[in-house]
Amino acid sequence: MIIRVVMLVAAIGTLAIITVGLLQPNPSFSVPINTSISTHSSQVAVGLQVGNAAPNFTLSTPTGKKVSLSDYRGQPVLLNFWYATCPGCQAEIPGMQKYYATQQAAGKGFVILGVNVVDDASTATQFVQQHGLTYTIVMDENQHVEALYNVNATPTSYFIDRQGIIRVFVEGPVDDTALKQDVIG
Repeated sequence: MIIRVVMLVAAIGTLAIITVGLLQPNPSFSVPINTSISTHSSQVAVGLQVGNAAPNFTLSTPTGKKVSLSDYRGQPVLLNFWYATCPGCQAEIPGMQKYYATQQAAGKGFVILGVNVVDDASTATQFVQQHGLTYTIVMDENQHVEALYNVNATPTSYFIDRQGIIRVFVEGPVDDTALKQDVIG
């Protein structure tokens, strides 16, 4: 009789734990994303950890052109979340632009995709012009991609390889050393 009671209590406790776990939302993702992508006949989970496939998204440039992360498959990408008055962003952007220009001049397929998470298109365009930025800037006007990537601070950067896999995550300014070391060529 005691064994039955213990087993019943254990079963009810296990069910309660499972139920609570299923009912709590996952705070890391507030935007639904695909759960896997195919790369060379293998499946890679979509997520935000190093080794996961980077979640795809589509945003518009300040001029209205639609750009998707997947447009750059086959090229290494530095996905950078920023805004014009962010002190860390202002510190990293000159080095990023210099590195990008050097890579472009050398014929490398390196991409920087700057995701502006605060400014309106006019402010972003003015900043781009003042700083001579030549890499692609897109506007996350509703902060959907910022939430998708669980960005808690700016700047935040993800180094993504040619297959769309996250290789490095950096919260805070990216310096020249990190650019040279972390860009997956």
